[in-house]
Amino acid sequence: MGVHPTYAPEAVPKVSAESPVVAGTVAGSRTPAAPAGAEAESVTPFAHTSLDAYHLALSALAKGDWIAQQLPRGYGPLRDQLSLALQSAYLCGRLLLPSRTDPSAMRNPRLSSALAAFLAVPAANAATLFVSPTGSDTCDCATRATPCSLALAASSAVAGDTVVLMDGIYHEPLYVANSGTSEAWITFAADQCATPIIEGEGSGPNDDTQTNGVGSQEAEYVRFRGVVSRGWNIGFGNGWAGGTESTEVSNGHWEIEDCVAYSNGRTGFTFFSAEGFRLSRSISAHNGSSVLHSWSSGVTLFEATGSANSVEDTISFENTDAQKHTDGSGFIVDQMSNGVTFINNLAFGNAGSCLRLTMSSGTRFINNTCFHNSQFGALATGPTDPGELYFTNGGVTQEGVTFISNVVVGTGQAPAGSQPVLNQPPSGWTNNVVTTGSPSLFTDATGTNPSFVPADGATQLIGAGSSGTGAPTSDIGFDPRCIVKRTPVMVGSVARESWWQYDVDIDYIQSIGGVAACFNAAARSGTPDIGAYQSGPVSTITPGSCVPPEPGTGGRCGVAGAGEADSGGTGGLGGTVTGGIGGVGGTGAGAATGTETGVTTGTDTGVISGTGTGTGVDTGTVTGTGTGSGTGTGSGTGVATAVGSGAPDEKDAGCACRSAPSPERRGWLGALGALGVVLLARRRWLQGGYIRRRVSSRS
Repeated sequence: MGVHPTYAPEAVPKVSAESPVVAGTVAGSRTPAAPAGAEAESVTPFAHTSLDAYHLALSALAKGDWIAQQLPRGYGPLRDQLSLALQSAYLCGRLLLPSRTDPSAMRNPRLSSALAAFLAVPAANAATLFVSPTGSDTCDCATRATPCSLALAASSAVAGDTVVLMDGIYHEPLYVANSGTSEAWITFAADQCATPIIEGEGSGPNDDTQTNGVGSQEAEYVRFRGVVSRGWNIGFGNGWAGGTESTEVSNGHWEIEDCVAYSNGRTGFTFFSAEGFRLSRSISAHNGSSVLHSWSSGVTLFEATGSANSVEDTISFENTDAQKHTDGSGFIVDQMSNGVTFINNLAFGNAGSCLRLTMSSGTRFINNTCFHNSQFGALATGPTDPGELYFTNGGVTQEGVTFISNVVVGTGQAPAGSQPVLNQPPSGWTNNVVTTGSPSLFTDATGTNPSFVPADGATQLIGAGSSGTGAPTSDIGFDPRCIVKRTPVMVGSVARESWWQYDVDIDYIQSIGGVAACFNAAARSGTPDIGAYQSGPVSTITPGSCVPPEPGTGGRCGVAGAGEADSGGTGGLGGTVTGGIGGVGGTGAGAATGTETGVTTGTDTGVISGTGTGTGVDTGTVTGTGTGSGTGTGSGTGVATAVGSGAPDEKDAGCACRSAPSPERRGWLGALGALGVVLLARRRWLQGGYIRRRVSSRS
């Protein structure tokens, strides 16, 4: 990939040293020019430890030109001022925020702090956007009665916003365009009682597709809740950053909760080369059938950095690697993904291991359940014996690990499953139950709805766990009925492996009100049990008990409600007067309806006959055209009648009809005032001064 896609040079105007400076822009264009004496350079990415404000500044600039062009012709001056403000803010970011080569060095710490504070303003104006599979780009997203399209909301949401996905199947990807901040995440969440499904075409094993159902190559600080992704190459995933030979980082800080990724050609949940990944209460199944793209598993962490990466309360079953038969694990911690935590997870029936560790250290694996993975059998190639837990080559994968209170049950079948744990670490291994075959440890591990709750009398598990540091206070609480024993239903041409015998029961999940209803954690009291479940009954939701909210009222679609009224055309002047001075045609206030594309035009007729008053009416239609007329009378020493015509000049032309503000405008409207302050600060700085006034915090 080469560069972080968020800050790819093509997304940001380049500054030429030879470009003339005209009011802060390159002459004849909206591209910002370098201030006198500033070194010209194209924008390139820098380390992710830099300020969130820089993310917002670049995002604002990238959208600035598009936003400005949406304003009607009558708002030409405002459009130009908006473009200039955005460009100036960008130049401030270039000059004042961290450089690419030294992100820790502030070029002007005081002004940088002010810029960061002001660019955080949009979070205070956070909005909730409603979308549906039938949503329209002409709707304002404001209510369930006026949902917009998923694509519009996903490209419009800014820091602090929540996009609510109403029930149904969305035949388009959920691609997030913007980033949140550490204090104002962007959230995509299922509506109450809804199971929104992001569905691709379902490519076959030999189709060369690289699509993500839910993803982004630039968005950071984003959350996904209650969403199903199926029929893609990758169910959920951030941007690829070039692999181990690249020093680039990808977009991090993702939280995924109560989601499902199944029937995808490669992986279910994937996180590359970044920090801040948290997956919880989710399901990954039947991924990896592509024979063109390997390294597939249910949940993949590759070069995941930092210490805040975790996978909790998640089920990963019957995943594969149909190309090379090397991976296909339930979970894999790959290539320097150090310090990842796994708690209360369940993996069964996967082609590879339950958990595989490769070139990664410090893994924490606590209260997990592994059952009958290594289904590759004799097809397994690297390794040929994946077992349940595989510490690749020992060494670094054994360093600093913590494996406590896990239950590991291998198939016991050679060659792939004859040994449940390969290269077991010499330390950090406590209270784990390891066995093979079909022991009576679980309630019904191979039943119609597989239950891995400790069976009555399973003394190896019940009360045998550890309650020390890191032990969970609750269990997975997964409703076994969310999985059913049947031939899996695949999407499109996605292939099915012969050993797959279970399926995600989407119908049941929909009947109980969504994915979140599959997880009902039970408290772990006393000495905890070993494995993902606490012994005892699992709480479940009664099908049909979740009552969806009413669609509600309000919001706007298509032709908007009343907006700002535009003035009618100025009445035409009367002809030559042979006596008294003729009156001037009146100016009328026009009603405003329709869309923003309309331009007010009109022809006014003035009739002069003595002294009187003038009136005018300007009406707008859906197409945005209108007419204005003025009539006046007057008296004098003589009588004259004349007819004249006139049309509004450019400054009077405008939108005769106005639609409701689109979501694209909400975020930058809140930031516009802040950008004005930044522009003023820039001028002061260029004059040699620093900002010395205190920046007040905003709620």
